[in-house]
Amino acid sequence: MKVNEFARQLGIVSSKVRYYDRMGLIQGERQDNNYRNFTPQDALNIYHAQMLRSFDMSIQESLNAKNEELDQIDEWVGAHAESLEEQIRWQEIKLLRLKEMQAYFQMIKEGRERVAQFSRDNSYNVWNFGFGAVRTPGVQKAVEILSENMPFSYIAIKIGLQSVLEDRRPLDVSIGLGILERNKKKLDLKLPAEVERKEGGEILQYMLEVSDPFQLTCQDLRPLLEECQRRGKPIGQDLIGRIYLSYMKNGVFVHGIGLAGEI
Repeated sequence: MKVNEFARQLGIVSSKVRYYDRMGLIQGERQDNNYRNFTPQDALNIYHAQMLRSFDMSIQESLNAKNEELDQIDEWVGAHAESLEEQIRWQEIKLLRLKEMQAYFQMIKEGRERVAQFSRDNSYNVWNFGFGAVRTPGVQKAVEILSENMPFSYIAIKIGLQSVLEDRRPLDVSIGLGILERNKKKLDLKLPAEVERKEGGEILQYMLEVSDPFQLTCQDLRPLLEECQRRGKPIGQDLIGRIYLSYMKNGVFVHGIGLAGEI
């Protein structure tokens, strides 16, 4: 039987049969007329290797398995099952994060120049650029951890309270990285103790689009400041929020920002 005939009978491409032959998996004797005396045992060996390969076992591992005891193969399967479970867990978390981002994008589309009430989760934030940036070893470690764990972390923005009260131009703006407490727990992240934990709760969030967040003024935040004042909850803390997305708008590159006032 020729290689391509044997491959067709197996249901695989002939190049795989030739590869397994080179690796010594096929025992059938060669004949003088370019035919090969393939045996049912050869088919069984190839199917066994193919099955193990389908579980992401390396080619060499799948070939070595022919000479391994059941306990050895079971050990590999158990380790691979644990690895696959971890991959699935990560993919499920990533899927939830993508859905969160979709919700945020819709919020930007619907909430431009609007103030809306939301319930915010506890979060952890570090500030490494802009006004009051901190460069301690602990903060640097936190930045590295959060940077490595995008997209579960996010770009955070903070506007200093005193600069708002004094109507400075521009306001004191810091940016950094943050993560919601629920995502931190899902990932089992251990952040340095000096990373500040921001308590969640009811907030007023203002969505705005700006080309340069470091040039923000009180005029840009007027709707949020006025709504907080109207509710009898004037701004009494730093304004902390997120830069959700950056994109082109009418030929200008802008940043979609959500800033929050406590209520």
